[in-house]
Amino acid sequence: MKTIIILAGLLLIIPVVKAQKQEIKKAERAVKLGHLSDAYSYLESAKRIFAAADSKTRAHFYVVEAEMKLANKEMDMAQMESISNSMNHANKYDLSTSLKIRIANIKSKLRDLSAIAAAGEFKKKNFSSAATLYKVAYQSNQDTILFYKAAKSHLLAKEYEEAFNAYKRLIKMGFTNSKVQYVATNIKSGKKEAFASSYKRNKAIELGTHTKPKIVRARSKTTELLRALTAMSIQLNRSNEAVMIIDRALAKAPDDKVLLNQAFHLYSQLGDKDKRYKIMDLLIKESPNDPNLYYNLGVSCAQSNDMDKAIEFYKKTLDLDPKYMNASINLSVIMMDQE
Repeated sequence: MKTIIILAGLLLIIPVVKAQKQEIKKAERAVKLGHLSDAYSYLESAKRIFAAADSKTRAHFYVVEAEMKLANKEMDMAQMESISNSMNHANKYDLSTSLKIRIANIKSKLRDLSAIAAAGEFKKKNFSSAATLYKVAYQSNQDTILFYKAAKSHLLAKEYEEAFNAYKRLIKMGFTNSKVQYVATNIKSGKKEAFASSYKRNKAIELGTHTKPKIVRARSKTTELLRALTAMSIQLNRSNEAVMIIDRALAKAPDDKVLLNQAFHLYSQLGDKDKRYKIMDLLIKESPNDPNLYYNLGVSCAQSNDMDKAIEFYKKTLDLDPKYMNASINLSVIMMDQE
């Protein structure tokens, strides 16, 4: 009796599954023809009997759904996130080789669309939207330069928590964006042009269209990342992390004036006089004749109630620039307070 019931159940399910596959195929054809409203109806019909679908059918459903969404000309951020979600669902199931190829194509198109939209939002100074779109583009093909742009957009949007986590992740990834470019000068235009490889550049030299071959290395982003992380860790009051990050940053770039200034202000806030004096010496070594530096050091020391040092720096400022009015005023105020 049980066998009969099971067989009866199977006989009921088989036509349902077959009908579902047909609806998905109809949706597929409709997408190719640009009949998106029809495709949506077919997929909705298939979705109503989704519980009966096997893994391959479910994967097929989500790939077609992603293709349908991608074909929509009214593309916005929500639509791109929705396409990305459909692909994520598809990846949970049994993907055939052809479906994997289709997902790769969707990812490529989505990346291009998202990156273009993100650049547009960034240009309009809509940094928060740009960050989201850059992350959608990154999810599509894992290009770390897109994640870097997302992190930078979060920072400019003053979304410090998101930016801090993104910059930390970039450091862990080992992101530097230090690329090599093969450059030569176009003889006709006189302009420098970059080539995809040394072989192509050398070929142009041989053909006589270009001259002056060079190898140009882009500057590593590591110092910039560490500098931003330091600023954000101070902004977020994460003192312990800030000290670890800035010490690591200075080990990599001991002559970076921005980092040295950040370190000076951090150690001033923390009341670490020994480290602050050490950074002072490094700053002075980098710019021994800069009156603005001595003035800023004087202000910082005065704020930290280190009046002897403040007097010393204000006097040095006036030695270098006797007309430095603010230094003269601040020095007079301190001297009057001490009388």
